Amino acid sequence: MLNALLVTLALWSCARPEVESPVSDEGLPGATNLAGQMLEEVNALRAEGCRCGGRWMPPVPALQWNDKLEQAALRHASDMADNGFFGHRGSDGSTMSARASQAGYNWRAVAENIAWGYPDAASVVAGWKDSPGHCENMMSRDYAEMGAARKGAYWVLDLGRR
Repeated sequence: MLNALLVTLALWSCARPEVESPVSDEGLPGATNLAGQMLEEVNALRAEGCRCGGRWMPPVPALQWNDKLEQAALRHASDMADNGFFGHRGSDGSTMSARASQAGYNWRAVAENIAWGYPDAASVVAGWKDSPGHCENMMSRDYAEMGAARKGAYWVLDLGRR
């Protein structure tokens, strides 16, 4: 019940993009600063293992950075920021899998985490860890690569396996 309330509150707060963003609106290029931080935070979680809701997720191999997943993530973060919405379906009706394919990522498995309003990479990854579905995405052995982007207050993490 408490988790449902927290998710409801998080979704409500995500719909109000008037918060200032302390980090640049630029995407996350390759393995530079913010991208490196995102990769480090997610891989630290994967190395330790964690509880996702009521389910223990054991340690799993580290993810590698993928520029095509980054492109898909940036497209969606920019779409949400530019069009003032928060959701997995793009303003053009696109899905995460379609955005990954359009970026040239030949995937066997893909997943997406989105967030709004977090000040830095560590806090957004911690927020996803506290959400069972997002946590399971980050901890899944199904994914070997990731790309991420931030535009304003909007965060997108795309996970995949080719």
